[in-house]
Amino acid sequence: MDKVIILAELRALAATVPDFRAYSPTSRPHHEWLGKASVLISAWNHYEVIGFNSASEGLALDLMRDSNVARVMSKLHRAIADLEFQVPSLPAKAFGPGAVYDFAKAFRDLLQSARTTLFVIDPYLDEQVFDAYLSTTAPVVAVRLLARKHSQALKAAVTAFVSQHGRNVEARKSQMLHDRVVFVDGRSCWVLGTSINDAAAKKPTYLAPLPDDVTVLKLADYEAIWNAASSI
Repeated sequence: MDKVIILAELRALAATVPDFRAYSPTSRPHHEWLGKASVLISAWNHYEVIGFNSASEGLALDLMRDSNVARVMSKLHRAIADLEFQVPSLPAKAFGPGAVYDFAKAFRDLLQSARTTLFVIDPYLDEQVFDAYLSTTAPVVAVRLLARKHSQALKAAVTAFVSQHGRNVEARKSQMLHDRVVFVDGRSCWVLGTSINDAAAKKPTYLAPLPDDVTVLKLADYEAIWNAASSI
């Protein structure tokens, strides 16, 4: 997984830490947060994740919970600090004309980092998104697709994909779209310079993360558009 993506996802987790005072062994929100953090820390450093996982498992012990929470948070922020040193400005990734493979790899890595949800917005989204990208994402990830064009081809692809794989995929269309945006797990937001289906084919493009405060506002806007959109 690309360091830029790992850093963006870890920053998003740091901004949404669950209340560990309310932790219980069956608390799904806590385990989802810890699970994603474990995967990301492992991608950063597979030795450091051993201590993180040990602290996570130790949360079940009431007497040791505070110290284990401290260890969990220490590992998380150590990973962020190290990655910030390596990628200090969290730059956008730029792709020149013809760099189709490089874009596809970076975008596929981004989608594969999702653990719970993906919300993909692209006015010209079409059936290619399944073969090139969504077929490699985790089966448990719920996917929402919001498009403006190619709705008939997209509808057929959604139907076939869901029928074969039993995946949770929903597609809608809206005339309100202009930007190309991807939300990963409802926490991080990435913008694209061109549509996914022809990215970097003939024109330069980019894949860039947005700050956390902008992500919250942008997600609220697109949730409103989604709620008003028509089913494909």
